[in-house]
Amino acid sequence: MTRAYAIERDSQTEGEAALLFERACQLGLAIGCTNYAATIWAKGGTVRDLSCARRTFAKSCAAGEKFACGMVGRMLYEAAKTPDEYAAARASLEQSCAAFKGFPCRVLAKYFEDGKLGSYEPSRIPELLDRACAGGDPDACGSPATANETFH
Repeated sequence: MTRAYAIERDSQTEGEAALLFERACQLGLAIGCTNYAATIWAKGGTVRDLSCARRTFAKSCAAGEKFACGMVGRMLYEAAKTPDEYAAARASLEQSCAAFKGFPCRVLAKYFEDGKLGSYEPSRIPELLDRACAGGDPDACGSPATANETFH
């Protein structure tokens, strides 16, 4: 995993990183599965590819991998077109945030700010970011003014 993290941002070696993440996943490392699914999702690809990424995130989330749980919510949100689909994304993120803290809480805060998850108390954003930070998401730490600014 260390080598994969070191080379994933370089266009010359990103393909190797994806293979290393896939191998880590095959060996049973949930974070390897999460990162492999993220590489699939980032490329876009076919409906089949995106379905594979969604299933992989869901399995990693079921294993307690926080980042995967946030990604499940992100995929639901970004595919949503109806109020019911946005409600499903919100429910997924609310549940993952409550269970795991970390990244799912920061994603939930961001999507509240984006305005498609329904009403919320504005004081909820800093609370969610604090919960994300306390759950090990360093990008949520430091009292950011908005959740959106924590995404690069």
